[in-house]
Amino acid sequence: MQTWLIIVLFFTIIIFMWYIHDKYVQRKHQILVNYPIIGRLRFVFQEFREPFRQYFGDEKFYESMDKLDWVYNAARDKANFASFSPAQPMKKPKLMLKHTNIVLNDDEVENDFSVTFGEQREQPFYANSLIGRGPMSDGSISPEGTRAFVYGAKEGNFPINSGEGGLTTNFFVSHSNYDTRYMKEVKGTPFEEKIFKACKILFNVPVAIDFYRKIIFRKDPLADTYVFNKEKECFYRPNWDAPLDVFPKNVPDDMPDIILQ
Repeated sequence: MQTWLIIVLFFTIIIFMWYIHDKYVQRKHQILVNYPIIGRLRFVFQEFREPFRQYFGDEKFYESMDKLDWVYNAARDKANFASFSPAQPMKKPKLMLKHTNIVLNDDEVENDFSVTFGEQREQPFYANSLIGRGPMSDGSISPEGTRAFVYGAKEGNFPINSGEGGLTTNFFVSHSNYDTRYMKEVKGTPFEEKIFKACKILFNVPVAIDFYRKIIFRKDPLADTYVFNKEKECFYRPNWDAPLDVFPKNVPDDMPDIILQ
């Protein structure tokens, strides 16, 4: 075999493995999932940003990139404190100013943010927090977006509005301690379960779950209405045909308060 053909074959295999890793294995950067390999040019350009901005940048460019860096640091749980200078963030601030006229001590602040609506009603609505997520068109955003809002509401201990999309299975994504009388579970065959476990080893969990969903439901139009239970490794959704009296009378502990639009 000619040398040039061996070199081409070698680079082809490397690029193919690189593509598989970016799209199906790593989950650190979403841009690499959407644009495998070529998406890495973004990080290359970021490295050139600082040298280039010395000669081609202006104050607006400085300000926009500083804001972007602040968002990245906040999203990655890094220190995101900055000085009042718009172009020179402070790396390790020693002082933080709070924009308030009267600063309260810790012992002067209530830790209970709960609020009750309709105290005189027969069944008043009790919310764990006065903060809540307003209604959104959850039917027009991705299921992953709705589930992220639900997880955030559960961790933040505040209510969430279902929006115009109505109460879908995505709002039950944090509810894993359920009764099968009102929840419908679907599991694969033992062989399909082995394929799923192999996919978790070879790829990342979201890709494995998506492939598991496809081999179980195949062309079932209701496949996307099921969410995945990581503890039981099965798909589940509310059984809307179940009698009303088998559903919980109170909000389960692993679900946020939900306000129906």
